[in-house]
Amino acid sequence: MQLNLFRVLFPGAKTSIIVATCVLFGLSLTVVLSGVVPPFTEDTARGVNVVHVVDTTGKYGEKREPSSHISLFSTTPGKLVKEVAQIGEGFVCGRDKPLDFVTFSVKYGCWTHNDTGSGWSESDIPTLHVESDIKGDCRITEILIDTKASTRWSLAINTEEIEDFRLKDNSELIPLDDKSSTDGWHIIQFSGGKNAPTKFNLTLFWIKNYTQIAHTDDSMTEHLLLKLRTDVDRLTAPAERVLMKLPAWCSLFGKSTSPPTLAFLSSLPVTF
Repeated sequence: MQLNLFRVLFPGAKTSIIVATCVLFGLSLTVVLSGVVPPFTEDTARGVNVVHVVDTTGKYGEKREPSSHISLFSTTPGKLVKEVAQIGEGFVCGRDKPLDFVTFSVKYGCWTHNDTGSGWSESDIPTLHVESDIKGDCRITEILIDTKASTRWSLAINTEEIEDFRLKDNSELIPLDDKSSTDGWHIIQFSGGKNAPTKFNLTLFWIKNYTQIAHTDDSMTEHLLLKLRTDVDRLTAPAERVLMKLPAWCSLFGKSTSPPTLAFLSSLPVTF
């Protein structure tokens, strides 16, 4: 009754409110995009991640020089053009180099290779070594995982190829019931103390009619059996320079699945 009376006394009120709201939103968006009012300030900082990444993904068993770079990305929407302009350090931004951090992917980000060969050594690089591979109706593969300097890591297992798996001496990491899967991957996250183990024996039980066809080099990066990211709580000199040059409106932000300032990426292809 009251609503009907309001409509009778103010027949165009609802339309006016909607129009006013749209106009106000449009003006606010225009002001922000024009740069008159910045979208982020010291009081409302933009969360960013700065990670020194060492990537060793590639063909199994072949000697491959690791590639390293500093990655800058944000969970907030928008490009990082103004940020890298102030930081310098040779950053390039775009979507043409997506970065897979195992627990999540960065579709848009910035990267630089300036002096990124320092702050880490090859002895820090994790390894995925095939100890045995018994093929047959029930294929079973034994993998030795060595996380080297890291006691915090994330491992993704391709559940489109692997039916079951277990970690010897670390069965608490694997649920006893059906293994959950997201987009074809089961992810294990481990975080231990100073004296936590760094070597794990992973047993993989393949699905029936497992992949037997060879994959081309172009698809190799998309058809992986295992993906591993090891995190090291170490601030390298190149990453420190970037952090010191971050604009005042930026602050470091990371979830429990985010890497710290140094991360190593490794993988094992299906056709190892």
